[in-house]
Amino acid sequence: MKQKYDLIVVIPIGPNTKVEFINDTIDSVYFYCQCSLKLIIVDDSRQELGLLTKEKYPDVDLLVNKKTNGLKGGLYITLSLTYKYAIDNYHFKTLFKVDTDALIIGENPQDDAERLFEENPQIGIAGLYKGGLEIIDFNNNVFDNRWPRSYMFDLVSTLRVFKRPVANFTLRKYIRMAFAKGYEIGGNIFGGAYFLSEALLVRLDRAKLLPDFKLRNTRMEEDHLFGMMAIIVDLEMGDLGRDELPFGVTWKKLPASPETLLLRKKKVIHSTRRWEDMDEYQIRQYFKDIRKLHKHSDRRESAVVIGQN
Repeated sequence: MKQKYDLIVVIPIGPNTKVEFINDTIDSVYFYCQCSLKLIIVDDSRQELGLLTKEKYPDVDLLVNKKTNGLKGGLYITLSLTYKYAIDNYHFKTLFKVDTDALIIGENPQDDAERLFEENPQIGIAGLYKGGLEIIDFNNNVFDNRWPRSYMFDLVSTLRVFKRPVANFTLRKYIRMAFAKGYEIGGNIFGGAYFLSEALLVRLDRAKLLPDFKLRNTRMEEDHLFGMMAIIVDLEMGDLGRDELPFGVTWKKLPASPETLLLRKKKVIHSTRRWEDMDEYQIRQYFKDIRKLHKHSDRRESAVVIGQN
């Protein structure tokens, strides 16, 4: 019988990732996600970083790639196999994919995703939704979404498909299938962190999309692929990034200052690599200090309650 959890958290580990950063991201998950959860580490580093993580967090499930799959189509393969492992072994309300340069900074972001999936059962994947040519986020950052749109249009309408024929003809087939079901070409959920429903993963598995190994050499990013595949199996993408919703994410840096992210009640942030003159060590230390303050505050409140009793 499959074990049941509120939340499955999947963290892929690539090469050149610092162990202290992996641990810090895991600590943030355990601190703020106050529910029953199972953490799955998938190690694509070829440096035994997953084993080092397992030593500190013995309850995690560790999956190790004997041969690295890399990024883009390779990451799609790695994550597909991990998601299949999750649905083969567990039942859950939501699955949360988190990169090692993401952090949880607010309580129970899984509750926001769970509520979204319950109120909108047609939604299967949620995070920062990127559609059209560009979007403007909560902090007035402009995201250029032209690359996936132009790449997909080229595959459908030009001879580019012959450059990697197996992967590209397969991808073109899926683009056409999704487009026939109302997919906006290039639409995606940003891949640094996002939520998936169990229903979506079960449908993808039944459709033989966890994974389709013919896509191993595609140049499309895994987040673009999973967003498109949600449409293929008759589900949709949902936004958790606008206004006061919990995602504050962008590609290679934070989308706003640490203070602004907290003020705007963001719960999931990406990327911790930099913000203006702050480097990753400083950013992580800032939020680590916040966790310490919260922990001490909780202890004081508990002591007050005990004293009153």
